[in-house]
Amino acid sequence: MQYVPLRSNYKVGTRQSELALIQTESVIGQLKKFYPHVEYEVIKIKTIGDKNLLTPLANIGDKGLFTKELEIELNQKNIDFVVHSLKDVPSTTLPPNMVIGAILERADPRDAVIIAPWRQEKSLHELPAGSAIGTSSTRRIAQLKLSYPKLTYKNIRGNMNTRWEKLSNPELGYDAMIVAVAGFQRLNWADRISEIIEPDRVLYAIGQGALGIECRHDDNDTIRMLSVLNHEPTVVCCVAERAFLRRIEGGCSIPNAVRTEYNGTGLTVNGILLNLDGSRYVKDQIENSNLTISMTTPIPSFLVSQTDDDLLLTDNDTQTHRINRKRKRAESNDDDTLLPQPETTAPISSPSTTIETSPLLRHFAHVCCVNINETILENAELCGTNLAVKLMQMGAGSILEEIRQSVPIIPIQQ
Repeated sequence: MQYVPLRSNYKVGTRQSELALIQTESVIGQLKKFYPHVEYEVIKIKTIGDKNLLTPLANIGDKGLFTKELEIELNQKNIDFVVHSLKDVPSTTLPPNMVIGAILERADPRDAVIIAPWRQEKSLHELPAGSAIGTSSTRRIAQLKLSYPKLTYKNIRGNMNTRWEKLSNPELGYDAMIVAVAGFQRLNWADRISEIIEPDRVLYAIGQGALGIECRHDDNDTIRMLSVLNHEPTVVCCVAERAFLRRIEGGCSIPNAVRTEYNGTGLTVNGILLNLDGSRYVKDQIENSNLTISMTTPIPSFLVSQTDDDLLLTDNDTQTHRINRKRKRAESNDDDTLLPQPETTAPISSPSTTIETSPLLRHFAHVCCVNINETILENAELCGTNLAVKLMQMGAGSILEEIRQSVPIIPIQQ
């Protein structure tokens, strides 16, 4: 039986760009198919990332660059949920009083090459040495340098419209730029795509191509209402990807990327972590042929790490043991990502309390999907975590340290 929302009106937060508004209206349109009598009011909010268009993303860090202001409004109950490009939602800094309440079917997750309209070339391979490629993504730069070492890479910031204007102006010196295929398709700009980069050359960003909807973790009504939008294959892949990123502790300054495939039963996750110029990297994959098997099933010994026994399951582990370990960590560590609470509301419970007392709100890599089998999601989360641990065992730690020492974080005014 389909859930009946408790409210007749919901306020939807979004960034102000044309693409963000298109994505938000798309989500509302899908919700209206299920709840035709419910009204959705769009609230436009400007984020730090929208205000600062000069500083490279790697130098800003990823502390909610495109989400913080939206989350403040959400936490203060001025809005009920937020529509995000999921790749913009951090896996390491999502406030504990927030969850991803739904993930919609993924669009094309690949990257696209957009050649400047004043150039005749049609691909990166055709561009002459020294051509300037616009991108702020360390992930794209590090991987592209492996295949196109003679090209140069130049910071380009702004929403899609702003970046297109910069690319179209010959005086600014951009010969091409790299964007997400999904963004250009949603803007109906697919005819401007010169080349699509296959994942065997450039793996994509965590969550790229998917829309995620963030809401308060104690808002059962909104989570249930949003559940009709969940696309199970996309949810499973994105849970694994976000778990991978969370364990790697990656962000805008860390070149990391994935490729995930889910066939309805089995999951394959490919991951890579590189240094900034792509000269050093670790890359591997992990598979689980049947995500429906309970996690009490023994895990292969090569996945068990002496230093990560709180995250990896051995054959003696159970789901309860894992939750208890999470609870102990939550109780023993202060979390400075919790947003200020409105004075008129009761304190928001910790994630550990949610797991213990509210099965409805149990989340996996901050994703809470009440209509998808929890065993599948738990195993997907484990796949992502274990892949990250494998990369750490292969030397990812030294690459991460190299990056953190070489990338200065520039404070920005809010």
